[in-house]
Amino acid sequence: MTLTLLAAAPKGPLDTWSPTLFALFALLLPLIALLIILAFTIDSRRLSAAIAVIFTLATVICAVIVVAIELAHPLHLERNGTFLQFFTGQSGAANEFILQWGVLADPLAAVMLLTVSLVSLLVQVYALGSIRREDGPIRFFCVLLLATFAMIGVTLSTTYFELLLFFGVTTLSTYLMIGHWWQREDATAAASRAFIVSAIGDVGLLIGIAYIYFRFNELNFQTLAGQYTGGKVSGNGLFIMSILVFIGAAAKSAQFPLHIWLPGSAQAPAPAAALIHSAGSALCGVYLIARAYALFHASPRGLALLAIIGGLTAVLGVVWALFQDNLKRAIAFTTMSELGLMVLALSIGAYGAGVFEVFTQAWPKALLFLAAGVIIRELRTERMAEMGGLWQRMRFTGWITLIAVAAAAGVPPFSSFWSKDAILSKALAIGSLPAIALITAVTLLGTIALVRVFMLVFMGETARRRRFEPERIRDATGRVAVAMVIFAVACVVAGLRGFRGRTDPIGFVTFPGVPISNSHFVAAGTIAVAALVGAAIGWALFSRRRRPMAGLEPVRRVVAEGFFLDRAYRLAAAGALLPAGRASGWIETRVVDGALDLVSESVGFAGQPRRWLGDARLRQLLIGLFAGVVILAVVTILLAGRLIGKTG
Repeated sequence: MTLTLLAAAPKGPLDTWSPTLFALFALLLPLIALLIILAFTIDSRRLSAAIAVIFTLATVICAVIVVAIELAHPLHLERNGTFLQFFTGQSGAANEFILQWGVLADPLAAVMLLTVSLVSLLVQVYALGSIRREDGPIRFFCVLLLATFAMIGVTLSTTYFELLLFFGVTTLSTYLMIGHWWQREDATAAASRAFIVSAIGDVGLLIGIAYIYFRFNELNFQTLAGQYTGGKVSGNGLFIMSILVFIGAAAKSAQFPLHIWLPGSAQAPAPAAALIHSAGSALCGVYLIARAYALFHASPRGLALLAIIGGLTAVLGVVWALFQDNLKRAIAFTTMSELGLMVLALSIGAYGAGVFEVFTQAWPKALLFLAAGVIIRELRTERMAEMGGLWQRMRFTGWITLIAVAAAAGVPPFSSFWSKDAILSKALAIGSLPAIALITAVTLLGTIALVRVFMLVFMGETARRRRFEPERIRDATGRVAVAMVIFAVACVVAGLRGFRGRTDPIGFVTFPGVPISNSHFVAAGTIAVAALVGAAIGWALFSRRRRPMAGLEPVRRVVAEGFFLDRAYRLAAAGALLPAGRASGWIETRVVDGALDLVSESVGFAGQPRRWLGDARLRQLLIGLFAGVVILAVVTILLAGRLIGKTG
């Protein structure tokens, strides 16, 4: 009787609403807002900013609905439409080429959609108070909308080709955000560097997509997931596909050695940098790996590649962060370390934990950059050596920064403690000693690096500089403070795992055949001890603003500059591009210009028949014309005879 009543119970909205429809609304709303601003309100700062915030708020509402529907019915649904189809002239399955555009809805897309839209909304609220007096506020909000549209497009893509298109838009929006202050030489150089590295990754991904299509005649993620293990491609072929896809992911997510653009992204305004590092292009690569995880799961060597590069990136990022003097670059290198840890988590099978780490790290990273924006605005410097003593003068920002540091470091019970606990639990479950040691070490060193930032900025005495009055320092207020408070609340509650079943973040985002990495008391204790010990070490080392390696300044500089890999890349590029430039210049002057001159002279010569018709006899012209017709007829007859013989 009870079962009959349940079956006959009326269905609610979450049972009848289409998640793909709301996902489509979430994708189009930022684009519609961008078009409205460009077409109608581009001359009004307040109206343009209001349109951006209102439409992004509507996007967040759509994202919340998608998450609610997926929590009730965690299914993979797609809404596709064909936008390109043409026949190739081949036989069999390759007789036509079809490209589809659409949106999908599943737990992975729902989590990322909510993260991207909510971070974008809070960043825009922050920008209402921080960018209004800067140059180009309307341009800034337009670029934020473009970046939001691009990231949501990446999240909801159903095929490799659609994702590649949105990758390109993400590359463009990242370039525009980093180069917002185009008058600054450092900003334009950093934007160009980010564009070049991202373009290299996009080319690698394009080659990988072409290889996947020619081997499987398919680009849909869900369809391909069941074909990688079907025997159509050998282990070597799967490994090659993994490498090519990972190149695109590594360029976006700053994996070593394609990390050189991420520190320079600190040249962007604080809200733009917060979006890039928390829910923007820096997470595109991690999402690509998670979305294409079936490919890596089918290739053990592909997973090994993820483990090696991810682990190396995590270690190098946190080591370089320990020696940075620039505030935003130090935070950027901690982001690089966390991105490496996410890739490492995916490599050891901690699928849900890796995606959970993406979610829990978004809030403290964004908050750190927003707090850094307030600090830099008041102190008019980015060097931590010229900071200090702000705890008494900026108490609100100090508490906010302390919460962000604790959440990013993995201090219990803040957000990333729970995700790091789940990742380490998976490493313990599979018995991987290198992964256990690396996760613990990265947590310890990362906490030291973050506590170092806090101590150098807020503790001690304020550095005295010429034409700088510490007494005029003001704390964050208004919309800036509201956005930072909401981020701080997320840092506290975003990682809680008080529920089980579908509402558990680890159990919500899963991959078929990969066991869930449930929490382990040993893992939780290890992460807690590593974070607290790291905090104690950082406090002891930097409480009096001492430099522990003051006597090893050359070593400190080498490490702080990332082993000068950026300069090495520039020298290598110059060594390769200058000869190529000289060769292209020779081809242009000798071949292209020569051919154009020949064509122009020929046209001029033919355009003046009086100059040459008088020198030619009519009989010679007729003989030449007749000979040409005869030759053409003979060739045609021979070819026609050969074709008839073959068909007969």
